[in-house]
Amino acid sequence: MLLSGRHHKFTPSSPPASFRSPRLRRLRPLRPPTLASSNPPPPPSPLPSHFTSLRRPWRWRHSASGTGAGDVVQDLPPVEADGKATVGGKKSFWGAVSLIIGTAVGPGMLGLPSATIRSGQAPSAAAILLSWVYVVSSIVLVAELSFAAMVRDGVDEVSFTGLASSTLGAGLGAVVAVVYAALSFSLLVACVAGIGSIVSQLFPGVNPVLANALFPCFAGVLIAFFPFKAVDGANRALCGLMLVSITALVVTGVSVGRASLLRSLSYACWSPGAILPAIPVTVLTLGFHVITPFICKIVGDSVYDARKAILIGGAVPLAMVLSWNAVILGLASAGGNAGFDDPIKLLLSVNPAALPAVRGFAFAALATSLIGYAVSFPKQLADTVELILQRFSQKQGSVHQPNASSSRNGAILTWTVLIIPIFIASFFSAAFSKALDFAGVYANCFLFGILPPVMAWIHRSQTKKRSPDSCEDILPGGNAALMILFVIAVILAIWH
Repeated sequence: MLLSGRHHKFTPSSPPASFRSPRLRRLRPLRPPTLASSNPPPPPSPLPSHFTSLRRPWRWRHSASGTGAGDVVQDLPPVEADGKATVGGKKSFWGAVSLIIGTAVGPGMLGLPSATIRSGQAPSAAAILLSWVYVVSSIVLVAELSFAAMVRDGVDEVSFTGLASSTLGAGLGAVVAVVYAALSFSLLVACVAGIGSIVSQLFPGVNPVLANALFPCFAGVLIAFFPFKAVDGANRALCGLMLVSITALVVTGVSVGRASLLRSLSYACWSPGAILPAIPVTVLTLGFHVITPFICKIVGDSVYDARKAILIGGAVPLAMVLSWNAVILGLASAGGNAGFDDPIKLLLSVNPAALPAVRGFAFAALATSLIGYAVSFPKQLADTVELILQRFSQKQGSVHQPNASSSRNGAILTWTVLIIPIFIASFFSAAFSKALDFAGVYANCFLFGILPPVMAWIHRSQTKKRSPDSCEDILPGGNAALMILFVIAVILAIWH
């Protein structure tokens, strides 16, 4: 059933009828072995043999039905019109890990200690660790849904809109698509505005529009016209700069306030009023749900590869957040700054030489986040437009339109999602800041808190109904774990 309708990747210049020639009929009775590689077998394969897959097929470690049918379906995704998606080397486990690290760590991490100062070292560390477990569990659910959709539909990339539409229906899927698009644009504008601010500080005479446009244009050229290896290389270099910068900041803080850091361990306030305010900020800081479907595209052939990359890539931001939080709380206790609201100013007050490291970290965090959003959002935007057109139009031919020239369409979408934030950040920054506050709270709680466990429960229920022994849950705990994640998301939404 899944094989039908998925082998329509021929170009208009090479219709299937051109392979059924009289010469082919004369060769069929002989079946010479030397011609097997140049002529297709009679009925079993709908594709000629010279259209061989350039990648290994998607493969689950747990068979879908025990009959091996799942492996047959997996041969479909590599046959795509987009050359960038099929060229060897597109799969990169460590490229996915670096993309996770860069997107998960944002400049907002530097301000996190202002929300944890009331609780102290041990309570804040426990809150950060539990928040990380919650975030990673939710992201693993999105990865599970993404791989299931890729296998079911025979594609090599899905979007959050597609996942919502397939589980919740087209109506709710359209709502999710609009909210998701608004959130993604908000995050892109935040990155563009932040990078433009840093460029303006370094070069005060630069026009604000030009300052906002420099790095997004560089990223757009890299993503639209270069192979993914170039994007991966630039992202890894920025991740290296970010790691070096945060290490320098932590070392500076430890060298200045080593004694106060030890004394700060004695203070702890375990009251909910002191601990809870740090949890929403930590969840927003460590989350990278936006790029999870794209991570599933490049990470490997199994959902277990995605889970491994999520755990490894998510552990690095966790270590950075914990170390930065400990250092700043130690410095705050040394100077009696129990009510400070700017950790960066606090660090610079004790050592002004740390300013280059602060700027380096902020730039690298914003740049890696921008790259992550820019490579994942075009697919989301395309699916959103397609879903809206299907919702308000009866023309079904538009379903396959994006496949006609996906390389060109991908470049256009990439530039679209980068140019619009440049103008918003340059001319509507005040209005945008309010929209970002709204989107960052409510959109995140709804999209990445409530929806993943709900969609996972629906998907697992449908799968077990079709085949009771067909599903192996990637996130341990079954429905109990889904219920816990859902309740936490609702509590966070109410708390906000």
